Amino acid sequence: MYIKRLFLIFVLFVSSISLFAADPDFLSDFEKKLVKINGTEFVMGSADFEKNEAPAHKVNVSSFLIHNTEITQAEYKAIVNHNFSYNKGDVLPVEEVSWYDAVVFCNLLSAASNLEPCYSLNGSVNVEEWGEVPRITASEEEKNKWNSVVCNFEATGYRLPTEAEWELSASSYTKADDSMWFALNSEKVTHQVATKAANANGLFDMNGNVWEWCQDWYGWYKTADGVNDVDKTGRKIRRGGSVLSDEEFCRSQNRASSEPSLRGIDLGFRVVRKVVEETVPAAPATVTAPSPASVETETAASVDVSPIENEVLSEEVFSDSYDAK
Repeated sequence: MYIKRLFLIFVLFVSSISLFAADPDFLSDFEKKLVKINGTEFVMGSADFEKNEAPAHKVNVSSFLIHNTEITQAEYKAIVNHNFSYNKGDVLPVEEVSWYDAVVFCNLLSAASNLEPCYSLNGSVNVEEWGEVPRITASEEEKNKWNSVVCNFEATGYRLPTEAEWELSASSYTKADDSMWFALNSEKVTHQVATKAANANGLFDMNGNVWEWCQDWYGWYKTADGVNDVDKTGRKIRRGGSVLSDEEFCRSQNRASSEPSLRGIDLGFRVVRKVVEETVPAAPATVTAPSPASVETETAASVDVSPIENEVLSEEVFSDSYDAK
């Protein structure tokens, strides 16, 4: 037992060294993949499909930078120093990552890039002080601790996109087979990022390939006030659908959620960052609004705590196979 503890400490020490010795070329190349999304007011949601997408409502979003692909396994390993993805490949999107894993990556990447980390737990932005990332079988006490992670949106570092930022970035696809990997064309396995056409914002795989974690807790849209409530569902938003999803679940307005400790074979993420200086080319942000009669005008979207009807996912899809590795 003592030898095992020493070995674990050594592994963590080596990981820390690799982090702060992150390849400058890697960090420079990563930053070049950021696309600026101009701040705007846009129509979020839909009144035409799932109940949890309604009402269609206007939302104001500030400008931000977003990575043009889902985080790849090579990018994830370069920062975290491990890769437990089910379908291995450097240019494939990382999967088998929980929401907790994603925010840890964000803080580590921020630190390696000399940026102010966005996430803190018990007042600390140092993820080494947070303890072990909870798995789906962890105690509720441990999960509740990690559920109290706070995001500082004024920090300059990397974070997960809010649900509104994600939907604004996604825009609508024109022809599913050309723009995304989904159940009918993927052979049920993830594919190399950026092999389908980019969307109108110059972003790849926003629809399909892997589901993408978002910052927000899940709940009904509520537009009666401008306050974003933390709901009680215990689930975090995921967006975009995956190689296992039918086309309807890959729509830009589709909303789904999972417990933040879940790791799935088609569940990944991409990152965003605050705009600090005007150095990244702006992408055109075109949004098609539904008819005025179906739109509720508000300055922000927020959520309610009511139960959500949603796609049923099998245990085979989200097997938490990370735990077996």
